[in-house]
Amino acid sequence: MTVMPGAHPAFEPYEGNDANEACPRAHDSRQLATYYLSRDRVLGLLQVDRLPAHVLAALQGQDVSMATSVLSNAVGQYLVDAIAHGNVKTLPQLAFETRVQAGVPFIYDGHVCGRGFAERNRTPHLSLSAKLDEPLAGKQLVVEFSKGNLVNDTAWTRMKGATRLFVFGYIADVYATTIRAVPYAIGDLVERTGGLPVPFVQGLELRPEDIDQFAGLDERWTPSASEFSAMRGVPEQSVKELLCRLLGEPSIPNDWGGEESDVLSANLGVNGRRQTAAFLLKGPSRFHQMKPTDLGRNGDQLYRLFNIPADVFVIQHCHNIGAAVRKQALAFALQRSFIAPCRVLFVDGMTTARLLRAHGEWPAEQARQRRRTRA
Repeated sequence: MTVMPGAHPAFEPYEGNDANEACPRAHDSRQLATYYLSRDRVLGLLQVDRLPAHVLAALQGQDVSMATSVLSNAVGQYLVDAIAHGNVKTLPQLAFETRVQAGVPFIYDGHVCGRGFAERNRTPHLSLSAKLDEPLAGKQLVVEFSKGNLVNDTAWTRMKGATRLFVFGYIADVYATTIRAVPYAIGDLVERTGGLPVPFVQGLELRPEDIDQFAGLDERWTPSASEFSAMRGVPEQSVKELLCRLLGEPSIPNDWGGEESDVLSANLGVNGRRQTAAFLLKGPSRFHQMKPTDLGRNGDQLYRLFNIPADVFVIQHCHNIGAAVRKQALAFALQRSFIAPCRVLFVDGMTTARLLRAHGEWPAEQARQRRRTRA
């Protein structure tokens, strides 16, 4: 979907004909708390005849009870539904689809630097900037907006300097080193489950201890650097065979050039619940920290992985998994979670080594077993 500035589509934020009906959401615990809101752009984005009267009045600038609270919290729920309804993508996803162009909407959740928030700044202009990773390495995202649409006093401290924020906007211009964007809303995408809100993205990552098939891992065992180098000799196929055995898969899939995943299984146990998992496996052909450029000829393996309808996306590597890969995977998971719940599991070289050792397939353990057998 392409959105040209000044001609925004009217998303339907929820089903039903009653404008006062509560807005049903795929994730009732997810909330977008906004610090900046372009009321004019949002009015052009949503189906205004289906908004509750007090929300519409606040967006129109009318005198409404607790207008600040409505703009800071209530409107965010309709924007969350608009993002889901429009299947709005992240910038890396748009890059893989060759759709980084003026007018296209996007979401971004990550580190930014806010400028213009100092008390001595008398201009009406503010901005957020972020350095982008692959597949947009070498480019910077710059989001420009005005002070007049800040919705609460918290915005001045929350958006200043180095911070992390959620941005829903559209691309205005694309230059050699800069993607200039205009926002609908900027805020915190959080999860509220009874206590204090936490960043929603934090809940997207699973830990090895959450996986039933990994129950035998000895977290106390940490191989030395020389011991860990044995991972160089463990082929990807051996890891695949072990995983398929633990998952109870009757066959081991063959590798081929156009695959979206190395293993797809509906038998992954997550805290006692069976889930469908798509695995991306990387062996020792590149025995170094995983980078986005290691993921396929076009660096698009993660993008293809997240096209699979799965509950859990597993990224496994024989070495460390770098920050850029982790950020890209979590960004893809965040975007997908607007449509269907999903989680990400990172299985780095250390976890892989522990998994091999737990099942007697760590090279040193196999060597000892062979010596015992010969004796």
